[in-house]
Amino acid sequence: MIRTRTKNRHPEDFHRTPLEAVRALLEIERSRLPEVIWEPACGDGAIVLPLREAGYTVIASDLVDRGCPFSKGWHDFFAETMVAPGIVTNPPYSLAQAFVTKALELSPYVAMLLPLGFLAGQRRMPWHRGSPLARVHIFSRRLPLMHRDGYEGPKATSGVDHAWFVWDAARRVPHPRVMWVDYDDL
Repeated sequence: MIRTRTKNRHPEDFHRTPLEAVRALLEIERSRLPEVIWEPACGDGAIVLPLREAGYTVIASDLVDRGCPFSKGWHDFFAETMVAPGIVTNPPYSLAQAFVTKALELSPYVAMLLPLGFLAGQRRMPWHRGSPLARVHIFSRRLPLMHRDGYEGPKATSGVDHAWFVWDAARRVPHPRVMWVDYDDL
């Protein structure tokens, strides 16, 4: 089957990360987040800026320059060899598994905001079993919709459930810990 883009999908699969998601990550992973973090799909800085405001050193890059302050635009993450203490991103979902695989080559700590359905899939199951997935923080309340770039229509919550997936080589576990988070309670 050949997949085609829907008319609503942005060509680079860019959807802005809601601030609620970043605040939740800071609350639930603060004691584990490395002091230096790389955001390789930084977009307009929706993850970068709150992390910097919280005192983290954040290296920011993206394949497309979307105006994130102090970032490297036109930077191909998949060609990178730089090692980083931590990688935190909301990757293009069409490349999610490839992003995680590459991130795990470059960092012992990886946190990615992904649709909850990323856990499912017969072809992905062996890959999951071999990865150091340590924690899954499921949003019990759906995130405000991550509208495509340039969308001006009515705003609503997402029809998709999301979670922060955390791979942590320092805390390898046989089964990931699954927790729920409500960003309104933080």
